[in-house]
Amino acid sequence: MAAHPLVERVTPVLSGDVSAVGGVVRDALAGLSHGPDLDLVVEGDAVAEAAGIARALGVRVVAHPRFGTAHIELPHGGHVDLVSARTETYATPGALPTVGPGTLLDDLARRDFTVNAMALGLRGARAGELVDPHGGASDLAAGLLRAVRPDAFVEDPSRLVRAARYAARLDLALAPETEAAARAVAPALDLASARVAEELRRVLDEDGAAGALGVLRELGVPWVRAGAAAAIAALGGAAAHSAAPAVPAWAMRLGAGVDADAVAVAALPGWARAIAAETVAGAGLAGRLSHAAAPSEIDRILRAAPPATAIGALAAGADAVAGWWASDRAPSVTGADLVRAGVAPGPAIGRALAEVRAALLDGRVGSHDEQLALALRAAREGA
Repeated sequence: MAAHPLVERVTPVLSGDVSAVGGVVRDALAGLSHGPDLDLVVEGDAVAEAAGIARALGVRVVAHPRFGTAHIELPHGGHVDLVSARTETYATPGALPTVGPGTLLDDLARRDFTVNAMALGLRGARAGELVDPHGGASDLAAGLLRAVRPDAFVEDPSRLVRAARYAARLDLALAPETEAAARAVAPALDLASARVAEELRRVLDEDGAAGALGVLRELGVPWVRAGAAAAIAALGGAAAHSAAPAVPAWAMRLGAGVDADAVAVAALPGWARAIAAETVAGAGLAGRLSHAAAPSEIDRILRAAPPATAIGALAAGADAVAGWWASDRAPSVTGADLVRAGVAPGPAIGRALAEVRAALLDGRVGSHDEQLALALRAAREGA
């Protein structure tokens, strides 16, 4: 923890009772490197503490006094989030929580899993102390993911998706009582919920997405596709091709891992749902390509296919996609050549160039002169 670059930069300029919480503590205990973020709990005024850090470091702070939170972006990467210690209650299952002022122990009690409900004092009365009221360190050592409260999934069903993410990322097994509580909630898990959908997006954005979806399916979440892990692995291999188009991986994994009916109602951006559908269409495209009789037909089919569908087709075994990506398909003849040869600008030029492209791919023409002769003939016949 002491060597974490954000902890090193921030600790000397702290002034109140401040503790690092959550992932940075968990990962330090697990011997893992932590990302460029640091979560701090202030037993007092987090906004005032953030203002002091910002002044000392010469950086900008974005504060939300109404909620007792603040966000600091540090130069050269990294960000720090501060929150005043609070209590949290849920009026109804799935509702946004009602918060109030509290102590560090109150704040840890509102967290999801014991491995995330630990703190390390950085300054003040708890400086240097590991605060672990729920046994997170022992659970981490035992390889267990345990909910802090028995009704954690009822309070917030999105925690079930989060549980799968942590189980896959940290190679943890759900504690027996936590697994039972998760199974009780899993059949009704609804992607139309913004909180559930956002947690799923985070899952799909991680390298361990396949493992997390496997956990969800094993727990009884109905919208996880059978064979999701294999499909996501195949997609990853296809997308890694040096000539593959750039498509957001998490959106393609959405199509590979989640049933189409659930994707259609998911509280996710429309573009992501569209890419998911395009990815699923890759299997059908692979079938069409397997019946293509000539390179020109493959070219025609793939030129009309969305990038995600082409990647999905390669993942489904259509090796023709990789060959098409790698090939040079452009004729040397251009529209300007045809205009100089006396062809009037218009649709005939486009049709002529398309015919030359097909002939070039199928090996019916080769040299520039052969291409030009065919293009002129096609343009004049189509005029």
